[in-house]
Amino acid sequence: MSGAGNRFLVADARSDNTPWTPDHVRNVIAENPRRDNDPIEGLLLLRSCSIDSVIADFYNPDGSHGMMCGNGARCIAKFACDQGQEQCKDIKLTINGMLFHCSVVNEESVCITFPPPSAIRHYPVGTLEGITVDTWYVNVGTDHVVIGSPLDAERPDVVRLRHHTAFLRGTNVNMVDQQTPVHIATFERGVESVTGACGTGALSCAVVAWTNNPATVDYTFVPPSGRTLTVHLEVVNTEIVGMTLTGDARYDNI
Repeated sequence: MSGAGNRFLVADARSDNTPWTPDHVRNVIAENPRRDNDPIEGLLLLRSCSIDSVIADFYNPDGSHGMMCGNGARCIAKFACDQGQEQCKDIKLTINGMLFHCSVVNEESVCITFPPPSAIRHYPVGTLEGITVDTWYVNVGTDHVVIGSPLDAERPDVVRLRHHTAFLRGTNVNMVDQQTPVHIATFERGVESVTGACGTGALSCAVVAWTNNPATVDYTFVPPSGRTLTVHLEVVNTEIVGMTLTGDARYDNI
Protein backbone atom coordinates (compact mmCIF):
# COMPACT_ATOMS: atom_id res chain seq x y z
CA MET A 1 0.00 0.00 0.00
CA SER A 2 0.96 3.65 -0.17
CA GLY A 3 -0.24 6.67 1.76
CA ALA A 4 0.21 9.85 -0.30
CA GLY A 5 3.13 8.08 -1.99
CA ASN A 6 4.71 6.74 1.23
CA ARG A 7 5.21 3.04 0.38
CA PHE A 8 4.52 0.22 2.83
CA LEU A 9 4.42 -3.54 3.08
CA VAL A 10 1.22 -4.46 4.96
CA ALA A 11 0.53 -7.83 6.59
CA ASP A 12 -2.34 -9.42 8.49
CA ALA A 13 -0.57 -10.54 11.68
CA ARG A 14 -3.62 -11.15 13.86
CA SER A 15 -2.42 -14.67 14.61
CA ASP A 16 1.07 -13.46 15.56
CA ASN A 17 1.38 -11.16 18.60
CA THR A 18 5.11 -11.52 19.17
CA PRO A 19 7.47 -8.56 18.60
CA TRP A 20 9.51 -8.78 15.43
CA THR A 21 13.28 -8.45 15.57
CA PRO A 22 15.06 -5.96 13.30
CA ASP A 23 16.51 -8.88 11.33
CA HIS A 24 13.03 -10.33 10.82
CA VAL A 25 11.71 -6.99 9.57
CA ARG A 26 14.62 -6.49 7.19
CA ASN A 27 14.32 -10.03 5.86
CA VAL A 28 10.58 -9.79 5.19
CA ILE A 29 11.01 -6.49 3.34
CA ALA A 30 13.91 -7.91 1.31
CA GLU A 31 11.91 -11.03 0.43
CA ASN A 32 8.86 -9.06 -0.77
CA PRO A 33 10.11 -6.36 -3.15
CA ARG A 34 7.80 -4.19 -5.18
CA ARG A 35 7.63 -5.13 -8.84
CA ASP A 36 8.35 -1.52 -9.81
CA ASN A 37 11.58 -1.72 -7.71
CA ASP A 38 10.61 1.37 -5.69
CA PRO A 39 11.83 1.12 -2.10
CA ILE A 40 9.53 -0.06 0.68
CA GLU A 41 9.57 2.64 3.35
CA GLY A 42 7.96 0.76 6.24
CA LEU A 43 6.28 -2.42 7.43
CA LEU A 44 2.75 -2.41 8.93
CA LEU A 45 1.38 -5.35 10.91
CA LEU A 46 -2.33 -5.61 11.71
CA ARG A 47 -2.41 -7.16 15.19
CA SER A 48 -6.15 -7.07 16.00
CA CYS A 49 -9.35 -5.72 14.51
CA SER A 50 -12.80 -5.39 16.13
CA ILE A 51 -15.88 -3.28 15.44
CA ASP A 52 -14.33 0.02 16.52
CA SER A 53 -10.76 -0.82 17.55
CA VAL A 54 -7.61 -1.59 15.57
CA ILE A 55 -4.18 -2.44 16.95
CA ALA A 56 -1.13 -2.34 14.68
CA ASP A 57 2.66 -2.16 14.71
CA PHE A 58 4.87 -0.05 12.47
CA TYR A 59 8.53 -0.74 11.69
CA ASN A 60 11.01 1.27 9.68
CA PRO A 61 12.86 -0.69 6.97
CA ASP A 62 15.95 -0.83 9.19
CA GLY A 63 13.87 -2.68 11.79
CA SER A 64 13.53 0.23 14.24
CA HIS A 65 10.23 0.48 16.10
CA GLY A 66 8.36 2.77 18.49
CA MET A 67 7.71 5.95 16.52
CA MET A 68 4.48 7.18 14.94
CA CYS A 69 3.89 7.09 11.18
CA GLY A 70 0.99 9.24 9.95
CA ASN A 71 0.75 7.81 6.45
CA GLY A 72 1.22 4.28 7.75
CA ALA A 73 -1.58 4.80 10.27
CA ARG A 74 -3.94 5.86 7.50
CA CYS A 75 -2.99 2.82 5.41
CA ILE A 76 -3.50 0.32 8.24
CA ALA A 77 -6.89 1.90 9.04
CA LYS A 78 -7.95 1.41 5.42
CA PHE A 79 -6.57 -2.15 5.43
CA ALA A 80 -8.43 -2.97 8.66
CA CYS A 81 -11.71 -1.74 7.18
CA ASP A 82 -11.22 -4.00 4.21
CA GLN A 83 -10.53 -6.96 6.53
CA GLY A 84 -13.98 -6.67 8.13
CA GLN A 85 -13.78 -3.52 10.23
CA GLU A 86 -17.37 -2.26 10.10
CA GLN A 87 -17.49 1.15 11.80
CA CYS A 88 -15.02 2.96 9.57
CA LYS A 89 -16.25 6.42 10.50
CA ASP A 90 -14.65 6.31 13.97
CA ILE A 91 -11.80 3.88 14.50
CA LYS A 92 -9.73 3.79 17.66
CA LEU A 93 -6.30 2.98 16.26
CA THR A 94 -3.47 1.91 18.54
CA ILE A 95 -0.20 1.91 16.63
CA ASN A 96 3.09 1.20 18.40
CA GLY A 97 1.21 1.60 21.69
CA MET A 98 -0.13 5.10 20.93
CA LEU A 99 -3.88 5.72 20.58
CA PHE A 100 -5.33 7.78 17.73
CA HIS A 101 -8.73 8.24 16.09
CA CYS A 102 -9.19 7.56 12.37
CA SER A 103 -12.02 7.75 9.88
CA VAL A 104 -12.21 6.56 6.28
CA VAL A 105 -13.50 9.62 4.41
CA ASN A 106 -14.16 7.84 1.11
CA GLU A 107 -12.83 4.95 -0.97
CA GLU A 108 -9.27 6.31 -0.91
CA SER A 109 -9.05 9.15 1.60
CA VAL A 110 -8.40 8.59 5.31
CA CYS A 111 -8.25 11.14 8.14
CA ILE A 112 -6.37 10.65 11.41
CA THR A 113 -6.58 12.86 14.51
CA PHE A 114 -3.46 13.64 16.55
CA PRO A 115 -2.97 15.21 19.96
CA PRO A 116 -1.09 18.51 20.08
CA PRO A 117 2.68 18.41 19.64
CA SER A 118 4.50 17.50 22.82
CA ALA A 119 7.44 19.81 22.09
CA ILE A 120 8.23 22.80 19.86
CA ARG A 121 11.69 24.36 19.98
CA HIS A 122 13.37 27.02 17.85
CA TYR A 123 17.08 26.96 17.09
CA PRO A 124 18.15 30.21 15.35
CA VAL A 125 21.23 30.19 13.15
CA GLY A 126 24.30 29.71 15.32
CA THR A 127 22.46 27.85 18.08
CA LEU A 128 23.21 24.29 16.90
CA GLU A 129 26.85 23.41 16.37
CA GLY A 130 27.68 22.99 12.67
CA ILE A 131 24.20 24.03 11.45
CA THR A 132 23.95 27.06 9.16
CA VAL A 133 20.15 27.35 8.82
CA ASP A 134 17.25 28.41 11.02
CA THR A 135 15.87 25.19 12.54
CA TRP A 136 12.67 24.20 14.34
CA TYR A 137 12.20 20.99 16.32
CA VAL A 138 8.69 19.48 16.67
CA ASN A 139 7.61 16.24 18.35
CA VAL A 140 4.29 14.91 17.00
CA GLY A 141 4.78 11.34 18.20
CA THR A 142 8.09 11.18 16.42
CA ASP A 143 11.01 13.63 16.16
CA HIS A 144 11.16 16.17 13.35
CA VAL A 145 13.14 19.24 12.45
CA VAL A 146 11.96 21.76 9.87
CA ILE A 147 14.22 23.94 7.72
CA GLY A 148 13.73 26.02 4.59
CA SER A 149 14.48 25.26 0.94
CA PRO A 150 16.06 24.00 -1.26
CA LEU A 151 14.59 20.51 -1.26
CA ASP A 152 17.98 18.85 -1.57
CA ALA A 153 18.83 15.90 0.68
CA GLU A 154 22.53 16.25 -0.20
CA ARG A 155 22.79 19.55 1.69
CA PRO A 156 25.35 19.20 4.50
CA ASP A 157 22.87 20.62 7.02
CA VAL A 158 20.42 17.78 6.32
CA VAL A 159 22.95 15.05 7.11
CA ARG A 160 24.22 16.91 10.17
CA LEU A 161 20.74 17.49 11.56
CA ARG A 162 19.69 13.87 11.02
CA HIS A 163 22.36 12.71 13.49
CA HIS A 164 22.88 15.90 15.52
CA THR A 165 23.74 15.41 19.18
CA ALA A 166 20.98 17.86 20.15
CA PHE A 167 18.46 15.13 19.23
CA LEU A 168 19.28 12.02 21.25
CA ARG A 169 17.08 9.67 19.19
CA GLY A 170 18.11 11.20 15.89
CA THR A 171 15.49 13.06 13.91
CA ASN A 172 13.62 13.34 10.61
CA VAL A 173 14.57 16.39 8.55
CA ASN A 174 11.88 18.32 6.65
CA MET A 175 12.75 20.79 3.91
CA VAL A 176 10.06 23.35 3.01
CA ASP A 177 9.80 25.34 -0.23
CA GLN A 178 7.35 28.21 0.22
CA GLN A 179 5.66 28.13 -3.16
CA THR A 180 1.91 27.75 -3.68
CA PRO A 181 0.99 25.08 -2.75
CA VAL A 182 3.83 24.46 -0.34
CA HIS A 183 6.23 21.69 -1.38
CA ILE A 184 8.02 19.62 1.26
CA ALA A 185 10.53 16.77 1.32
CA THR A 186 11.40 14.64 4.34
CA PHE A 187 14.66 12.82 4.94
CA GLU A 188 13.36 10.03 7.19
CA ARG A 189 15.14 8.44 10.13
CA GLY A 190 15.22 4.68 9.67
CA VAL A 191 14.80 4.96 5.90
CA GLU A 192 17.85 7.22 5.50
CA SER A 193 16.60 8.92 2.37
CA VAL A 194 13.85 11.25 1.20
CA THR A 195 10.56 9.34 1.11
CA GLY A 196 7.61 9.76 -1.23
CA ALA A 197 5.72 11.50 1.57
CA CYS A 198 5.76 11.84 5.36
CA GLY A 199 2.56 12.42 7.31
CA THR A 200 4.12 13.42 10.62
CA GLY A 201 6.51 15.60 8.63
CA ALA A 202 3.54 17.45 7.13
CA LEU A 203 2.11 17.92 10.63
CA SER A 204 5.42 19.30 11.86
CA CYS A 205 5.67 21.72 8.95
CA ALA A 206 2.13 22.93 9.68
CA VAL A 207 2.98 23.49 13.36
CA VAL A 208 6.01 25.59 12.43
CA ALA A 209 4.03 27.55 9.83
CA TRP A 210 1.30 28.28 12.38
CA THR A 211 3.84 29.28 15.03
CA ASN A 212 5.21 31.88 12.62
CA ASN A 213 1.76 32.96 11.33
CA PRO A 214 -1.15 31.95 13.60
CA ALA A 215 -3.71 33.46 11.22
CA THR A 216 -3.81 30.18 9.24
CA VAL A 217 -4.91 26.77 10.55
CA ASP A 218 -5.41 24.81 7.29
CA TYR A 219 -2.48 23.69 5.16
CA THR A 220 -1.91 21.78 1.95
CA PHE A 221 1.47 20.19 1.28
CA VAL A 222 2.85 18.57 -1.87
CA PRO A 223 5.45 15.86 -1.08
CA PRO A 224 7.84 14.38 -3.67
CA SER A 225 5.15 11.91 -4.79
CA GLY A 226 2.89 14.78 -5.87
CA ARG A 227 0.00 13.29 -3.86
CA THR A 228 -1.15 16.02 -1.50
CA LEU A 229 -1.55 15.90 2.26
CA THR A 230 -3.80 18.31 4.14
CA VAL A 231 -3.42 19.35 7.77
CA HIS A 232 -5.90 21.13 10.03
CA LEU A 233 -4.81 22.56 13.38
CA GLU A 234 -7.44 22.97 16.07
CA VAL A 235 -6.50 26.07 18.02
CA VAL A 236 -8.07 27.31 21.25
CA ASN A 237 -6.87 30.49 22.95
CA THR A 238 -3.67 30.66 20.85
CA GLU A 239 -2.76 27.06 21.64
CA ILE A 240 -2.83 23.97 19.41
CA VAL A 241 -5.14 21.42 21.07
CA GLY A 242 -5.42 18.90 18.22
CA MET A 243 -4.40 18.17 14.62
CA THR A 244 -5.83 16.20 11.71
CA LEU A 245 -3.96 14.69 8.77
CA THR A 246 -5.87 13.70 5.63
CA GLY A 247 -4.63 12.05 2.45
CA ASP A 248 -5.02 9.03 0.24
CA ALA A 249 -4.40 5.41 1.26
CA ARG A 250 -4.16 3.12 -1.76
CA TYR A 251 -3.41 -0.43 -2.76
CA ASP A 252 -0.59 -0.34 -5.27
CA ASN A 253 -1.51 -2.66 -8.14
CA ILE A 254 2.02 -3.46 -9.19
